[in-house]
Amino acid sequence: MSFEEFLKEKFRLKDEDLKKALLLQRESSLPLPQILVSLGLVSEDQLIRALAQYLNLSVLEETLPPDEELFRDGFLDGVNLNFLIEKKCLPFKVDKTKKVLFVATSNPYNYEAFNYLTNLTGFRIEPLLASEERLKALARYFSLQEVPEIKSLEVDEDVERLTELAFEAPVIKYLNNLLTKAVELRATDIHIETFKNKARVRFRIDGTLHDMEVLDLNFARAVVSRIKLLSGLNIAERRVPQDGKFTTRVSSVVLDLRVSTIPMVHGEGVVLRLLYRESLTFDIRTLGLEKDHYELALRLISYPYGILMVTGPTGSGKTTTLYSMLTYLNSDERKIITIEDPVEYQLEGINQIQVKTEVGLTFASALRAILRHDPDIIMVGEIRDRETAEISIHSALTGHLVLSTLHTNDAPSALFRLIEMGIEAYLINASMVGVIAQRIIRKNCPYCSEEVKLEKEVWDEYEFDEILEKWGYLIGEPKIVKGRGCEKCANTGYRGRIAIFEVFEYDDELKEAFLKLKSLEAFRKYLKQHRDFRTLREDGFIKVLKGITTISEILRVC
Repeated sequence: MSFEEFLKEKFRLKDEDLKKALLLQRESSLPLPQILVSLGLVSEDQLIRALAQYLNLSVLEETLPPDEELFRDGFLDGVNLNFLIEKKCLPFKVDKTKKVLFVATSNPYNYEAFNYLTNLTGFRIEPLLASEERLKALARYFSLQEVPEIKSLEVDEDVERLTELAFEAPVIKYLNNLLTKAVELRATDIHIETFKNKARVRFRIDGTLHDMEVLDLNFARAVVSRIKLLSGLNIAERRVPQDGKFTTRVSSVVLDLRVSTIPMVHGEGVVLRLLYRESLTFDIRTLGLEKDHYELALRLISYPYGILMVTGPTGSGKTTTLYSMLTYLNSDERKIITIEDPVEYQLEGINQIQVKTEVGLTFASALRAILRHDPDIIMVGEIRDRETAEISIHSALTGHLVLSTLHTNDAPSALFRLIEMGIEAYLINASMVGVIAQRIIRKNCPYCSEEVKLEKEVWDEYEFDEILEKWGYLIGEPKIVKGRGCEKCANTGYRGRIAIFEVFEYDDELKEAFLKLKSLEAFRKYLKQHRDFRTLREDGFIKVLKGITTISEILRVC
């Protein structure tokens, strides 16, 4: 049976699809499997596994880094890595006892590369079929190993020497490669952390930190110096925290990088926040609001005046939600002014103010000034103190819609946090229109997710029947899905993020309950029993039943 016939039978390809693929093959001279992937008839991972099954070969399942034995005793000395990268055939692990070299490749007939490695090492070659993404990741890894001596530079504390090193080619190349890798993996933050004899590099991907590599401490100091120079920071100052920023282009992606340094026992720790300028879409429809929550959120931001609070811990997506609301509200008929610390993204047509406490421009002082500029909508990045809260309430009571944030664990807590700040309950009732609480969760990877069966004990434990009874109209046919882990998701099973929410409109009934009940627990209980209200966890479980995420991910965040 030919491979084409094997694919047709395995994936039950329709005759018309196969005819279309064969026609494209004749026109383009590309291999048929590649065309099947481009047409979306099979995924690259499915194709790799099918080819492995057809040829009785193994698939590369392991993640980076490759086997340490490859780099011992000069085993790869003399190997032309550029040639192997070009041929898409790279060493991954070695069995020196059996004299077998396992190589990652997407081409099982890569005899030119196989013979090259056999002649150089004397070992038998065993191919491991790998996707293009895995091969790219492996190629990046080998590229960073090309100049190992650079990673152990003797760097003293001399500022001039650190400055010189920051401009040396190996340091520049390493930082460029690091940013390229971060963009390819969709990282939002890069952490460089210094310890006694080494430095660790980690990426935050979809909200979770992942170890990437370990650097020699001295080389890491040179990299940190390079970052500080690009950010306009004082390279000689290592005793106090510093903040800076710079912009760069990685391939076709424009990156705004926010840089923060902090003194640590063995050097400086650095965090780079990556802001992807060209991929920004602040669309309220894509936040993760279910249909009922979406309609309620639109109603809340349609009030002509009042305060709408968005609450949650740091990193829960509050700014993205506020920006999405402002984008929805933005029009030629409205004047919108924001006060932020910092201004995360610049929004077209919206007046944004950066807080500068060093010159006396605080949230409170900026708010006072804003009221003299005839705004329709005001966004206050965060209500941190009583003064800011009082002016925000005053703004709402004088005919402005005010959007702001608080740090609370859930939506009902926002009201009581204002009480703790010293705001009178009658002022809260007079100004508040609603509260939205949220968390960010990871979504199942669309490339490797598969439907799984949930045990009845687990189903009952999380009361999924009750969820379906109350909100089945939002779910449809329930399905439990879990990511297997693949190259596209760094073998985590998750790719991309979405938010879960608590939302309530602060109407007269709730205002009366708030005045009567006095305690947070009593108000929270009232809200759950007397309203069509659901908690963050319940909203998360709706997304579990829709196949968007997993139970463990919901339990991780709430």
